[in-house]
Amino acid sequence: MSRFAPARVAVAVALGVVLLLAASCASHTDNVCEDIGDCAQGGDATFVAACKAEAKALRAELVTYGCDSEFDEYYACADTTFQCQGATPAFSCSAGLMALDACLQMNQTSTTCAALAAKQATCTTAPAPSGPPAACTLARDCEAQCVLGGAADVCAPDADELDTIRACMSACPPPG
Repeated sequence: MSRFAPARVAVAVALGVVLLLAASCASHTDNVCEDIGDCAQGGDATFVAACKAEAKALRAELVTYGCDSEFDEYYACADTTFQCQGATPAFSCSAGLMALDACLQMNQTSTTCAALAAKQATCTTAPAPSGPPAACTLARDCEAQCVLGGAADVCAPDADELDTIRACMSACPPPG
C-alpha cells in the first residue's frame, strides 16, 4: 500500500460527504417540482426540469416586485404540506397563494401578461389557476402582445388569427 492511499481515502470520504450534503440541500421549489413530477407526471425528468426553471424565473421576477418573501413562504408551505392523492398533487397553502397572488396583482397590472390574463379570465373554458402564475418574462410579455394584437377574441381565435399569432411569436425572444 502506498503512503498516499490513506490520503486518497480521506479525499474520497470528504468528497462523498460534500456530495451528500449538496444533495440534501434542495430548495423548497426543487422539492415541490420533484413531488409534482413524481405524483402527476410519473417522475418525468423533463417536466421536473421545466418546473424548476419556471419557478426560478418566477422568483427572479418577484424579487423585482418585492414579492420574493411571499414566494418563499408559499413554496415552503407547499413543500411541507404536499400530498399525492392518486395522481393529483395537493397542498394546503391557500393563504400563502392568496398573499402571493395579491402581491403579484399589485405589481403586474401594467404588463401585457396581466392584460391577456384579464381577458382570458372571461373565457368560459378558462381553467382555474391551481398555483402561482407563470413568470411574465420578456418572452412571455412579447407572446402576450402577439395574442392580444392578433386575435379579435382571445377566447376563440380563428385559424387565420392563429397563423398571425404564431408568426408574431416567432419574432419574440427565446424563453429562458
